Amino acid sequence: MKKLKWIFIAGMCIVVFSACNSNSQKKSDQRSNAVETTISEELHQAHCDLLAKANEELANINQKVRDLNDKIKKGEALTDAQNAALDEFEAKQASINKRMHDIKNIRQEDWENFKTTFENDMQDINAVIDKLLSEF
Repeated sequence: MKKLKWIFIAGMCIVVFSACNSNSQKKSDQRSNAVETTISEELHQAHCDLLAKANEELANINQKVRDLNDKIKKGEALTDAQNAALDEFEAKQASINKRMHDIKNIRQEDWENFKTTFENDMQDINAVIDKLLSEF
């Protein structure tokens, strides 16, 4: 009878400790999910901020392109170097437009590299269009 009593007590202790470990694991998982949600929200906000900034900059660049088109329509011809710069501008602008659609899909681990490259390309096309406008 005493053996049965000790086996029952030992079994109850195992059940209690298992429940504690299980509960502890659930809390750990909840904390982990909360951290991931916070990171996801921060990343989402970073995506939105970059997209808003890019839209604003592209609006300014598009105005510069319209100004350049007006100058070209007035009969001022582009040199070969200017045509090459314009081709480079168009290629980078197309790449930027494509990446703007992909911003929301960039993962956390790729974000900093993507953002840096994207911002550098925005600066590059802005510099190219400014240079072309200044040459007229």
